[in-house]
Amino acid sequence: MIRRLLVLSVAAAALLCAGVAVAQDAEVLEKGKAVFDAAKPACTACHNEKKNPLDKYGATGTAEDAKAWIRTPKEMLEKTGTKGMMPAYSAKKISDEDLEALAAYLVSLK
Repeated sequence: MIRRLLVLSVAAAALLCAGVAVAQDAEVLEKGKAVFDAAKPACTACHNEKKNPLDKYGATGTAEDAKAWIRTPKEMLEKTGTKGMMPAYSAKKISDEDLEALAAYLVSLK
């Protein structure tokens, strides 16, 4: 009986924690989209449905690569052999916290 109560208590706590994590994830993704929409220069100037779309970034891209593209695009262009231009977004333009949220948002696009 005590063991059963303990198992049920642990299961209930796990479900409660999972619910909190999902809510936090939703908040992070919402914040990431807001960062994407508010960035200057605007991300959508070059990343839209007609050119350089990001709507499926998460199918193949990683959060670490997204952060590298945002902070050090010149190095990423060289690393990937990609042609083009992309501005670097320093911590003065996008804070580290906002960068994490933005990367999470981009990875969620599938």
